[in-house]
Amino acid sequence: MRIALRIAMWGGLVLAGLAVLAYAADDLWARHRGRPVEQVKVGMLYADVNHWNEVEYSVGTPVMETCVDALMPHFGYTPCWYRKKHNIRQVGP
Repeated sequence: MRIALRIAMWGGLVLAGLAVLAYAADDLWARHRGRPVEQVKVGMLYADVNHWNEVEYSVGTPVMETCVDALMPHFGYTPCWYRKKHNIRQVGP
């Protein structure tokens, strides 16, 4: 029982260390490339609840959002691979 617990603990520490190492390497690569950012068009979808508790949707004008060309979010921007795949933003309920 103690051996299984020790193996699980070391396995968790190794996974956490690998995650930190991957994030740090991705951050250093993004900084080395000079903050590689792009502009992506994102459609806006507004949702509102009417007095019959039904959700009404209306389409807004698309906006340009900045994304970072990296694997994980950096510099306060979402990754471009994620933003290009999820290019509609719902505002409201």
